[in-house]
Amino acid sequence: RFEQDLKEMEAMVAQTLDFMRGVETREPARPVDVDALLESLQADHEEMGHRMAIEGRAREPISASPPALKRCLGNLLDNAIAYGGSATVIVEDSPSALVLRIRDAGPGIPEPELERVFEPFYRLEASRSRETGGTGLGLAIARNIARAAGGDVRLANRAEGGLEATLTLPRREG
Repeated sequence: RFEQDLKEMEAMVAQTLDFMRGVETREPARPVDVDALLESLQADHEEMGHRMAIEGRAREPISASPPALKRCLGNLLDNAIAYGGSATVIVEDSPSALVLRIRDAGPGIPEPELERVFEPFYRLEASRSRETGGTGLGLAIARNIARAAGGDVRLANRAEGGLEATLTLPRREG
């Protein structure tokens, strides 16, 4: 039990430091093959026994920091799988923006909490276990990464059930 608690504490400290430093946004932007990144994340999740589907394709690479984009998407996918049992990523691409919709089939989030869950260390449930609640930084980190790139992350409950996290990243001219 002590070793498990120690690992949870180490993970919490690492996430807190990442959040405080904003490490992911320091690497300069370069073209990122979003389809390859999503396929890599899908392979990782499937290897762990998780279900993840991808619908649609990006029309071309997007200018972004590769580790930052991977971290942002990873956090959103981890939440979808942890709370919804699986994740479906819908890729919508246009000349002005790349939109990635991460959908799950979980219970959703009460409407008054949809913005609050982006606050650092805020969690909907009181458990301290990383298996059920994490540190409360995943969504805050994802949104910070998106906003540093000129985009955003929004959450919405789906009429048919589940939650949709929408990551929007602008396409830049030239």
